[in-house]
Amino acid sequence: MTDADRDGIRPGRRPSWYLYVLLKNRWFVILTLLVVMVPTVIVTYIMQEKFTVTTVIMPPEERTSPSLSIGGLGISEFAGYFSGGMGFSLPLMTTLSDVYLEILESRSLVENVIRTTAYADSLGLTETYPDDDILLMYWARKQFRENYSASITPAGFLEVEMTTGDPMYSVLISERVIAVLDSTLEDVYTSRAASDRRFLGMQLERTDSIRIAAADSLRAFERMHGLVDLETELQAFVKNLAELKGEYLRAEAQAQTMETALGGPTTASREMELRADALLEVIRMLEEGRIPPGYEEFYSGVSIREVPEIQFDYIKFKSDLEMAQRMHSMLTLNYQQAMIEERRTESNVRLLDPPRHPGWKSKPKKLYIWLEVFAATLLLVIAYLFMRERIRLLQQEKPETWSRWAELGNEIKSDLQFWKRSDRRG
Repeated sequence: MTDADRDGIRPGRRPSWYLYVLLKNRWFVILTLLVVMVPTVIVTYIMQEKFTVTTVIMPPEERTSPSLSIGGLGISEFAGYFSGGMGFSLPLMTTLSDVYLEILESRSLVENVIRTTAYADSLGLTETYPDDDILLMYWARKQFRENYSASITPAGFLEVEMTTGDPMYSVLISERVIAVLDSTLEDVYTSRAASDRRFLGMQLERTDSIRIAAADSLRAFERMHGLVDLETELQAFVKNLAELKGEYLRAEAQAQTMETALGGPTTASREMELRADALLEVIRMLEEGRIPPGYEEFYSGVSIREVPEIQFDYIKFKSDLEMAQRMHSMLTLNYQQAMIEERRTESNVRLLDPPRHPGWKSKPKKLYIWLEVFAATLLLVIAYLFMRERIRLLQQEKPETWSRWAELGNEIKSDLQFWKRSDRRG
């Protein structure tokens, strides 16, 4: 008969039996908790305090300049069509926040920060590996990544966390991370701006040569035939023709840019080429005195078929010059804007929460550790007590069943002893 039976408490799943077991072994529970909790409290006070500095970066945007557009495209898009705003193509569903995150987690950024903040020295790795820089950087990166994290919030913000034993050192490292990110972006944007400037410079030279040739042709025509007087309708016709020629040159340039940026002909570049060919056909028909299909209403007030041939020749030269002058003025302004963009030195990273002293340590969280250890110890002790009581009940009430379990336990012990003897002999 067990103690519970003698005290009138039937063993089983009744709450009274569980409560009886706990109260009966109360001092065992208390002593066990004291033995575990006292060292835990001492260790938590000995543990080094760590401070986590959090930096929040606002959702990145493509850096743009207030320049004119060329055929509906800005400088960046015109010079690198279908690029991701930073000078390279972005995969589907990839944002600039993802690009920033990749830079923040890159090995080059981590190594740069480690070397410029003496992070390896703070860990004592320089003394451990004085002659092996590769192994030193390996362990430094490993330790750094354990205390460093970068992530994207649901709202698209970037969150950077750095943890060290000194709050101001965490601030210093966080500031260096932002500085390296900004420097990397500046290199990308400066390279892209230089590419834009070179591209616009080539387009400007091409347009300038067209402008000079058109001016020379018009002067030669005027020396030979004198000034040709154009009516108001024909002057408007000259302007429209100049606009069509400008659109043709822009479409042709865009098609070439797309092929260069994407490494060959694409559907978009072919569509632009077809647009350029259609514009060229319209221009040729108008210069020959014919009205293209679909333009009848637009040129209904101009009797193109009745215009003398000498006036048509003058219109061709005049429209060429007007088109070249417009393109030259627009490209000159864009070229100047590209030069300003290339020299621009403002920060590319906008901070919502700059790195600051956190105000309080982040680790160790003593109260959480005490509660977790206390709960885990209490559960293990209770489980042990109930299991021990169940085993006692099994030994007393079902000795045959217990004897089989005891034999199985002896067999397992003998197997273990056999393997130990074999290991010693080996």
